[in-house]
Formats: sequence, C-alpha cells, structure tokens
Amino acid sequence: MAYRFVTTCANCAKQFGVLWVMDSTRRTGPKTVAKITCPLCRKRFDQDAKDLLQIGSQLQNLVFGRPVRSVEVDYDCPHCSDRGILVSRLHTDLSWDELSNEQVQTAVCNNDLCPQSGLLQELKPSRVVLGSLNPV
Repeated sequence: MAYRFVTTCANCAKQFGVLWVMDSTRRTGPKTVAKITCPLCRKRFDQDAKDLLQIGSQLQNLVFGRPVRSVEVDYDCPHCSDRGILVSRLHTDLSWDELSNEQVQTAVCNNDLCPQSGLLQELKPSRVVLGSLNPV
C-alpha cells in the first residue's frame, strides 16, 4: 500500500511529495526515520515519519521523489561468509547499488572458525530479506 505525504527538504527548505510504499504497518511507526533524497536539490536527509503531512485528494502540483520503501537487509561476515550476522530494518528511497555503497554497518561475527571472530568489523549489505528496493 502506498501513502502520499508532503514534506520540506532539510537542505533547500522546498516542499515536495513523498510516496511511502508500505506492505506492513508493523514495520513503520511514529519513531520511524527514513533517509530520503530531495527531488529538487538531490541532497539526502533524515525524514522523521511523524513530521510527514498526509496529502488529501489534491496533489498541490508537488514534485515527487522516488518511493520510500521499508526493507530488512542481511549482512554477512566478509571473512567467513557466515550468513546474517546482522539484520537491519531500513526505510529508504535508494536502489540496491546505492544502498550497498552507502549503508555500511558494524557488527561482530561470533563464528569460532572465523579469523575475525569477536572483533568489530565493517559490513556491507548482502541481500534484502524482506521487502524490495527501488530499481536503478
């Protein structure tokens, strides 16, 4: 299900429309923050869901950016390939290529056979396990 909102860019202060694609209300709530791109200035910023204003039937001639999607992403250990050492819930308008370059996380692998076991390491996303991202 998609919901239409209006927001103001934190960088250029211009209003634009946000299309938030939600397939489960359990994944979003009043404390949800999405990292989105302003379609006018092309800069990214954190958008708090509680600050979005719902658009009625009139669209007010707004420019819309890419849809925001809620996804769960798996991160694998890059040293031993242990799957899913971290699962992260994200709300983003990025494609997979953009997300895999931007969304680096840190975690510890607990696999006893891993050469980096017990050490904090940087991880890049391995796969989307729930939801879908925007096409390129």
